[in-house]
Amino acid sequence: MNQKLKKPMKIKHHNTWRGFSLIELMVVITIIGTLSAVSTPALKVAMLNAQQNAAMQNAKSIGLGLRSYAQDSEGMFPTVDPSGNRYATSNEAFRELLPDYIDSERIFAVKRSAWGNTVDGRIDEPEDRLRAGENHYAYISGLLDTSRSDWPLVVDGTNGSGKYSTKLGEKGGCWEGRKGILITVGGSAHLIKMVGEDDERFIPRYGYPEENALDVEYMCETAQLLDPE
Repeated sequence: MNQKLKKPMKIKHHNTWRGFSLIELMVVITIIGTLSAVSTPALKVAMLNAQQNAAMQNAKSIGLGLRSYAQDSEGMFPTVDPSGNRYATSNEAFRELLPDYIDSERIFAVKRSAWGNTVDGRIDEPEDRLRAGENHYAYISGLLDTSRSDWPLVVDGTNGSGKYSTKLGEKGGCWEGRKGILITVGGSAHLIKMVGEDDERFIPRYGYPEENALDVEYMCETAQLLDPE
């Protein structure tokens, strides 16, 4: 007796994947947007702090160069040119450090600075050293290496009046009025939280936080704040 041939069983393949619903997509987009809104300001602050710390180390090297210069100049930091005229800008004073005490212009520039964000590296000839736009840092001239060790010596370039701006791209606005770099006569380096109004932020004087550390009359008659050129 012939057996009936059985038909092969059909195996059904079930596709278990399905697309996201509109609600699920909206939830994911909302989460991503929230994370982005939270992380972006924190990332900006972290990058700003890293850039400022690097700039502070460069400023500290300038301070060391100034102290070495003073040791060879009867304790006087750069104040007058060979003709006896007082320097009018920090660029003029800092040129005295190149190349004997500092062998590179690179440490004088800060990319965010409206005063000096790049240098060409030319230091072989005196007239090429620290030209206008190649230096970010301000300097208090007229001091000695025996002056009070906590007095400012090197600071960020100001807005031209010893204060700072909160606006990046303006002179004195390099760090947006948050913290300022301060190198003391004694050689220590500090990041000081600025105080004051938005467009007139200032570095508080040590021990007298209501006063501007760059109102230099409290130091001595010869002290003078020199901004870059």
